Amino acid sequence: MAPAVLAQIKPRNQAQQQQPRQQDPQSQSQKPLLNKPLFKPKEPRIQDRRPPSEVMLEKKHWTFKRRFFQNLATRYNYYFHARVKLDKVVKTVNRDGQDNYNVLLPFYPTSLQSQGFSKTELDSVIEKTNMAIQLHDPRGKWIDDCFLLMGRAYFYEGDLENANKTFQYINLTFAPKKKDEYKTVVGASENDHISIATREKRKGILGRFKHVSARNDAFLWRAKTLLEQKEYDEVQALLNILSTDPKFPHRLDGGLAEVRAYSNYIQGRYPETIEPLKIAIDKSRDRVARARMHFILGQLYLQQHHADSAMDKFRDVIASKPDPMMDFQARLQIAKINAKEEGGLARSQEGLRHMLKKERFSRFRDAILYTMGTLAYPADAEAALGYLQKSLKAGSDNMVQRTLTYKAIADIYYDQRQYLDAKKYYDSTAGTMTPDFVDAATVNVRKTVLADVAAKRAVIQREDSLQRIAAMPESDRNIFLAKMAATLKTAAAEKKKNDAIQGANSYDNPAFGMNSNGAYSPKEEKGDWYFYNPASKSTGYSEFKRRWGSRQVADNWRRSQAGNLHVANNNDAPVQMSTDGATAAATPESLPPDSITGERLAQGLPLTPEKLANSHKLDQDARFELGKLYYDKLENYPLAIETYDSLLLKYPDHPRKPEILYSLYVWHGKLNHAADVARLKDIILKQYGNTNYTDIIRSGGNRDTDLARKKTISATYDSAYTAFRSGDVAGALAIKRRADSTYGVNFMQGKFDLLEAMAIVKQDTLIGVDSTQASRKAVLAVMNKYPGDEGIHQQTQALLDALDHRNELVNYLAKLEIRKDNNGGPLLDENISMRYPWQNPQPVLVDRINGAKTPAALADSAHVSNQIAGVVPTAPIATVAPPPPPKPVTPYKLSSDNPHFVVLAFQRVSKELMDEGLNQFTRYNASKHATDKIEVGSFVLSPSETMLIFRIFANEDKALNYFDEIREEAAVSIIPRIRPTDYSFFVISRDNFILLNSTKDLIGYRKFFSDNYVTQ
Repeated sequence: MAPAVLAQIKPRNQAQQQQPRQQDPQSQSQKPLLNKPLFKPKEPRIQDRRPPSEVMLEKKHWTFKRRFFQNLATRYNYYFHARVKLDKVVKTVNRDGQDNYNVLLPFYPTSLQSQGFSKTELDSVIEKTNMAIQLHDPRGKWIDDCFLLMGRAYFYEGDLENANKTFQYINLTFAPKKKDEYKTVVGASENDHISIATREKRKGILGRFKHVSARNDAFLWRAKTLLEQKEYDEVQALLNILSTDPKFPHRLDGGLAEVRAYSNYIQGRYPETIEPLKIAIDKSRDRVARARMHFILGQLYLQQHHADSAMDKFRDVIASKPDPMMDFQARLQIAKINAKEEGGLARSQEGLRHMLKKERFSRFRDAILYTMGTLAYPADAEAALGYLQKSLKAGSDNMVQRTLTYKAIADIYYDQRQYLDAKKYYDSTAGTMTPDFVDAATVNVRKTVLADVAAKRAVIQREDSLQRIAAMPESDRNIFLAKMAATLKTAAAEKKKNDAIQGANSYDNPAFGMNSNGAYSPKEEKGDWYFYNPASKSTGYSEFKRRWGSRQVADNWRRSQAGNLHVANNNDAPVQMSTDGATAAATPESLPPDSITGERLAQGLPLTPEKLANSHKLDQDARFELGKLYYDKLENYPLAIETYDSLLLKYPDHPRKPEILYSLYVWHGKLNHAADVARLKDIILKQYGNTNYTDIIRSGGNRDTDLARKKTISATYDSAYTAFRSGDVAGALAIKRRADSTYGVNFMQGKFDLLEAMAIVKQDTLIGVDSTQASRKAVLAVMNKYPGDEGIHQQTQALLDALDHRNELVNYLAKLEIRKDNNGGPLLDENISMRYPWQNPQPVLVDRINGAKTPAALADSAHVSNQIAGVVPTAPIATVAPPPPPKPVTPYKLSSDNPHFVVLAFQRVSKELMDEGLNQFTRYNASKHATDKIEVGSFVLSPSETMLIFRIFANEDKALNYFDEIREEAAVSIIPRIRPTDYSFFVISRDNFILLNSTKDLIGYRKFFSDNYVTQ
């Protein structure tokens, strides 16, 4: 019915209802029954969303029965299981003997930085304790213990903020409060001391079995949390209060002393650590922790030169019966202490040899041999190297010990100036050390620098040898080369024979049937072995040829021809590209053993004046740069002086002799060699008076120690440069000339002169001078005045390039169009780099002899013009194909022996899928490569480029084998949920990965990989 009709009917019905009607008694009696609803309406209920703990708190009666069952359920249903799980996590996650015992041990065997705690297990502890708190009455006596477990779990997770808040909540919420107090006040004065602790009633026989409040323990855990947050002042204040608090229980005196010792220890206050550490040892009931503190105390005594006290502490470690590693290390420390006494070295070495024979120390053979090597050095470097090499061959999975051994060998070679060998072992050290390794910075610096040093020394040794052989009489030289060729052939044949014998013995002789871990592996039957089965060999050869094609038998066969640095000339003699770009002749290493002859070796000798001059130049440059490396990078002043002295001795007319003499003048001054300084100063002033080095010596520019004068000169230069930048060229020149007359030659003279040259160039440009002679003259004067300043040389060279291509630059800028965005501002691409026209020359075909355009080029131009005009030529025009473009220069290098990674790079993959892939590859490696110990980790190269890194493979071949395996298995069984188009695999060496991380050029490396490796 329509609403209007209802509106009309409703008043009438109401009027009828208002009129009284006569009803019979029967109808009146039935009226209440008719008006009664058939169903009682459901009353709305408000859902109580409060946790059960708040609801229980409203029950005022805290009876014995209720207290008993609540405490029982809280303790055994939740707290007990959470505590067992947390204790298991802490005990199982430790450094597993991977501590470096040659430096001060970490105070605790676990650390937040070790990242070894299981977050899943710790989250389970937090969840269990949270459920206990939410489901049970908050008046129960185990609730504060649950909060303490929760705070500890947060602490081990590294969530220090939540841990600190949890411990603070315990201290405030569970503080003792009188019934008539409205608010809890923490801290009271008692016996003239501030008291914040809770008194524990533990007197009597039964007192020791009473439950104690966790609030006092929370104070110590909060102090540990604050120490991790480096809030040392707050921790010191808290410990001072607790140490004088009369209510603080004596059961925690050991814990209080331990936290105080830890505070001093991590702040480097080692003398102040000793006394509280002794108290902590006496009060501790944990045998493992007590043994570790004994060892640390012994190390501190050694640091304070208290050898007798240290000896006692290491004996206490042994008496505590700790884990085998710490027991062994304590014995080693005792041997080291004894070795410092008169005649004690021989006794210590004998004791270590006796330890080598014991079965219980068999797993520590690498550490024993390492200690013997360190004790033998520097008295007997050869014996020390022998012990250390045996330590590497002992075969242990202790990577910390292997890192120490690598570094010890590298240090010995470094001290002996055998930089080629030192570099190899520093590379090995860097490959095995962890980020928290004590000498990581030293290793990284030396590894980088020694690569350059080794290259320079290799050049010097090679050129010296070539020059010496070339200087021999021809008859003697031919005899020498013939003998050398025969020796090389014999050595190659002997090596080939030994390799064949070793290969045969590895399968036929049980004595050689050892696997990589030193365990015996049974030999295979000849009938089943692959190379004794013709059918298997034929099948394998066909499969290899189908997959990879016909390839030569050679090392690193997976590299494509584009990545090969060796090319063949018309005589099939290999030509090797040297590091400096010059083409060297055939070397013994690049020749096949059968083709080595005296005549082939003679091709590499500098027998012509041009080759000899080039050899001398290479030698001069290498020696000059080597001296700079010794001084600037390695800070080895005596070796730098020795290098330059030998340089001047061999080349007295060196073209950079003034700079060499000045460098020697400065270096002798660093070593306070007054006589040499005076001699070199006299030579420079008399023989090279027209150089800037004379001006520096006379004015003392670089030796200016007047700080106020330096600040004034710097401020003057800043004002001149500001005027130049703002366009006031005349003002900049005036300030510069005023500085010359006021300060003379000063420590910023080079910058002043460069600024003057730049001002002259800009002045010529502003006044419209077409000729650049004046500008070029000014720039060349600065370049020649400071030949040794690399920064000035680069700036002046850039100015000369701009002047030489002035017209091209003007035309380029005139045609340059700047795009605008919607707001009218310039639209810039931050990833583009500016290049001038002359840096991208257009290819032009010219006659190589006369320099004119070739007929082929002219014909091509005519052919193109005819095509544009629509003219069809009557006969084909012969053209000459342009030369192939040069191979682009890439910063990445091929290195087969360098450690390698296999990388899985993702495109448009969510974090959930990437985490799933990480877990799947971890399981795959655990099942298929358990002995290889391949680690998988995620890596963020840039905000849009993420990857998984599989490491670490000893060389290129092993990485490529694993690359082939997982590339086929990934889409089938490992990560089937991720589409193959969303990821890609590649192999990269460690050095190239470091370079990739700095450049972020993933596309460039992918191209390098595809160009240099054969993949499917």
